[in-house]
Amino acid sequence: MEPRRTAARAAVFGYFGINGTALALWVAHVPDIKRDLDLSPLQLGAALLVVAGGALAAMQVAGRLIDRVGSAAVTRVSGVLLPLTLVGPAFAPSLPWLAVALALLGAASGLMDVSMNGQAVEVERHYERPIMSAFHAVFSVGGVAGAGVGALLLSLDVPREISLPVAAAVLASAAWAISGGLLPKTVATDDEDETGQGATGRLPLLATLLGCVAFSSMVVEGAAADWGGVHLQETVDADTGVAALAYAAFAGAMTTGRALGDRVVARYGSVAVVRWGGATACAGLALVVWSGHLAPILVGWLLAGAGVSTVVPQIFTAVGNLSADQSGAALARAATLGYFGFLAGPPLVGWLADMTDLSTALLIPLLLAATVALSGPLVRRAAAARSMRAQPVAAAHSDALSPAGHHRNEPPGEK
Repeated sequence: MEPRRTAARAAVFGYFGINGTALALWVAHVPDIKRDLDLSPLQLGAALLVVAGGALAAMQVAGRLIDRVGSAAVTRVSGVLLPLTLVGPAFAPSLPWLAVALALLGAASGLMDVSMNGQAVEVERHYERPIMSAFHAVFSVGGVAGAGVGALLLSLDVPREISLPVAAAVLASAAWAISGGLLPKTVATDDEDETGQGATGRLPLLATLLGCVAFSSMVVEGAAADWGGVHLQETVDADTGVAALAYAAFAGAMTTGRALGDRVVARYGSVAVVRWGGATACAGLALVVWSGHLAPILVGWLLAGAGVSTVVPQIFTAVGNLSADQSGAALARAATLGYFGFLAGPPLVGWLADMTDLSTALLIPLLLAATVALSGPLVRRAAAARSMRAQPVAAAHSDALSPAGHHRNEPPGEK
């Protein structure tokens, strides 16, 4: 059992890293593609919207595919497909062809996002401690690596027609090489079906409500990415180098928080982590909105990043364990709402900033962070539903899993 779950965990780490690296490589080449195709800001914005549309559409399909064939099968295919879709933008000769290429990239990203998180939920069930946050930390590390490699290749004037296909081949080969470690689909037992309550009743509603928590958390992420530096420029008249520190503080704190998050969850439980994470983000954004000085604003973004760092991983864990037979669909719902928050949050902030000012507009993520802080009861209900499912299954398979006969120990804060 131990070698199997260790191999599965390593494979999921690999897929999260490949996902972050591939997406960062694409982002690093956006300015290069914009210049060569002579795209206006409006045209580029429309092309980027195609990526989002492809991802959101694919997430709906991903949930049903996972429930039918298992997260391993979908992860195995999408893990190879996503890197290969980097080739299309590299050779796109015009905006229409770029849009087609980006639709495929977005769709592959959406499939992989849901399926690898579904596989992560399955792997976590085989451990006696939380491990979800570490997977998301590796995604962040992959993003940093991809951005760094992309920047290096561009600085060396390596044509994207060479760099992106080579990167695609390397990443796709790596994804295929590690696919053997993924956990196969398991058949739900009668006890699981009975306690999981299928796809009817309160559990789908709970999945939607937990997805709304992910939405709120990712609005904060989107606001930090798109408006943190602009806010510093407008508030303290920072130059571009200093303004970049806003998102650097946020992203650095978020990556560190995810790297340490599993230990914190194991000690205090997911309910406390989500509740206090939301409260920390709320306090940080209060500094951003009302301090008016460089140092407190940077501290505020750091607190905001630390606060939301473990929220989405815990939400995905909770949602993925709600139902035995529709785990994929529930996870897809939460992922869609979270991704939509990341996309919709920045334009919403911009709209309010146009009517008032940017500091006032950042009250939107601040208030949504407050709703995360108040979402503890939802996470507790999800933990209770998971316990209902785990107890009979653990009893049935006690000989195979552990002397005590349970899949995993629930963190104390979830009781």
